[in-house]
Amino acid sequence: MATQVGSQSGPGGSSSVTPRHWIVADPVPVGLALFAFALALYGARFITVKDTTLAMGPLTVGLNYGVLVAAIAESACGLLAIMRGVTYPGYVLSIFGIWLWGFYFLITAGAAHKDFTTDALAWYAFLLDIPVIVMAVPAFVHRNIPFIVAFIGLIVLVFFLGLGYHDVYNAINTAVATKHPPSFGSSTSFLKVSAVAGFIASAALFWVFAVDVYEATGVLGPRAAGAHAE
Repeated sequence: MATQVGSQSGPGGSSSVTPRHWIVADPVPVGLALFAFALALYGARFITVKDTTLAMGPLTVGLNYGVLVAAIAESACGLLAIMRGVTYPGYVLSIFGIWLWGFYFLITAGAAHKDFTTDALAWYAFLLDIPVIVMAVPAFVHRNIPFIVAFIGLIVLVFFLGLGYHDVYNAINTAVATKHPPSFGSSTSFLKVSAVAGFIASAALFWVFAVDVYEATGVLGPRAAGAHAE
């Protein structure tokens, strides 16, 4: 909730103008909840993936929209958190949110492009591990267990997502060269590992979301300012 602060009466009834600003409630739990939601959808999409559902499965369209929702929520909540001074969660949400915008367009409009290959998806995922590892360091330094678990899950997820689709790309090229049907056994195994990691990261973020909500509403007692900032 945002509250606008404007003018107020001064001595003798005169009106004095004070700077206008907004007091914004903590946006981080919203971003974390919808990030966790998208991760759970990702896990459900790939946990039973097989050769015939690599390109399109029963949950593919739902996952696409889940990614879009998470991209909107994380980028907006991350920027609001940074403006509010909650820097660390703000950085995390903003980076993932903006990355998810690109991921959404890559798996929808990009996948329909004639020059699209699964290696494009693979490297888009692989290279995300660089900022994720950088962002994970403060969680380990401050021994923030839920964030440590979430970051480990995210690092494993994007690595095996990239590895899975890189293997798909290699399998297709090998099949073309040898004129034999492609084998995607290892590709689906890598993606199933990433799905498990997605469930783990989702559970950790839902835990942080629940604690934040219950502390903010007094269920778990008063919340210290910036409790999840470290």
